[in-house]
Amino acid sequence: MDKTRAVYGIDLGTTYSCIAQVDQFDQAVVLRNFEGDSITPSVVYFEDENNVMVGKDAKDMLNSEPEKAVSFIKREMGNDAAFDKSANNTPYHFDPSEISAFILKKLVKDANDANGYPEPIKDVVITCPAYFGNKERMQTKQAGIIAGLNVLAIINEPTAAAIAYGTKVEDRKTILVYDLGGGTFDVTIILVNKGAIKVIATGGDHHLGGVDWDTEVANWLLDQFNQKNGTSYTLDDDPLLRNQLLSVAESRKKLLTRKSKVNLAIDYQGQSVSAELTKEAFEQLTSSLLEETIDATDKVLEIARQKGFDSIDEFLLVGGSCRMPQVKACVDQRYNVNARIGEVDEVVAKGAAIYAMNEAYTQAIQEYEEGERDSRPAPLRGDRAHVMNVTSKTYGLGIIDDQVGNVIFANSPLPTEVKTCEFSTNHDNQTGVNFNIYESDFTNPETDGTVDQKFCRLVTTETYVMPITGNYPKGTPIEIIFKIDNEGMLSVSGRLNNDTIDFDLKVTGVKSNDELAKAQNTLSRINIE
Repeated sequence: MDKTRAVYGIDLGTTYSCIAQVDQFDQAVVLRNFEGDSITPSVVYFEDENNVMVGKDAKDMLNSEPEKAVSFIKREMGNDAAFDKSANNTPYHFDPSEISAFILKKLVKDANDANGYPEPIKDVVITCPAYFGNKERMQTKQAGIIAGLNVLAIINEPTAAAIAYGTKVEDRKTILVYDLGGGTFDVTIILVNKGAIKVIATGGDHHLGGVDWDTEVANWLLDQFNQKNGTSYTLDDDPLLRNQLLSVAESRKKLLTRKSKVNLAIDYQGQSVSAELTKEAFEQLTSSLLEETIDATDKVLEIARQKGFDSIDEFLLVGGSCRMPQVKACVDQRYNVNARIGEVDEVVAKGAAIYAMNEAYTQAIQEYEEGERDSRPAPLRGDRAHVMNVTSKTYGLGIIDDQVGNVIFANSPLPTEVKTCEFSTNHDNQTGVNFNIYESDFTNPETDGTVDQKFCRLVTTETYVMPITGNYPKGTPIEIIFKIDNEGMLSVSGRLNNDTIDFDLKVTGVKSNDELAKAQNTLSRINIE
């Protein structure tokens, strides 16, 4: 029987990224980069118009040429932010999905070169925070396309971690995955049963992670510097100063995982400071950040309880920031558990690789059954994973007087389809209808709301026009249909009488096919080291 094609899982992280595959022994393994490391810093440095560095060397450039380097770009996913700088009179303009594509291309290039694969890496599953909304997920998928990859699926990071762990679980278990990464935090409650992964509830903050611990230490050290030297600098005054402080803070934070105290020192503009930071002081300095993760965890636990899941069998800690001893200590103490620490850097990529293998196998079976391939693919020998997800956001329809009628609520099982009848034609032979689509964090099914900062308008213009291509009398009901697939991707259609109208959901900051092709062509001409 025919074998399925080679597939890979990619953890596209805020601070570090990682790529994995299922090997010939049916084990998920991480692929090393050019330097021999299992993880690659998610930093991009623009050397000139034709050359870009990604990874460790790019991270080093943050301390010498910060104006030409980009880090933490994952936090900009969902925004329309762009990197706009000038070097040698050459303009650069790359948005978050394009900068993420540089990182993906580096991961794939290094994995190909280091392992000598006969064929280039092409088919991948990419992970994203569970709390990402529709726009962030679409931009993540488009990053893969711009990088020249075939993105089989986008999967939530905690779900990927549960796949890597849960496929070995024989008994039915309810697991809470506490995922504290370098720049994002997710908490997800998952029911695992012999390879079947059912997401019960999810929440978090994709602007909370290890870099915020670094920032607290950096601000503390800058205060010591200002007090000693009679200055009044802030982290926003100079990118060079900021990156120097963050670099020192990150390295000393890591040392405090195994030492009781560390020394921190910086030199800037001919002035300097050296200060001692104890583990106890560090924990006190950052305690409010840890409390934010506990608050988010409590909210998700309450949602799970409302769904009938009153107890958790196991707490699983993943993400590099869980190496800080106070994280496990706090979780253990608050919830009276002995939380398990997984392979914090690699488990997400490994789970994505297992899921990629399953996706490829499922597609191959479908191709065989539809006559698109000659032979049936060989049965999988490795771990199987069947995932049932939930949506992390609430989606609503703009109605009259700036009111939003919520249609699909956060933590609804996926895939889902909901029909709502909010409109009717205003006159005979109407040619279109205008409406808005909104995304929010509301979780209460009784909640509608007013358009304000709690809602994010998804569409490109103030109103979205659904074309009507038939002759309908005034007062004809218009049914709007919201669909979200298992990846959390939203699509919208309309129905008048028995006629269904499918149309493209033009989301702000998400590229058209022509824009994707242009971005892919641009990046293909740039050398990446």
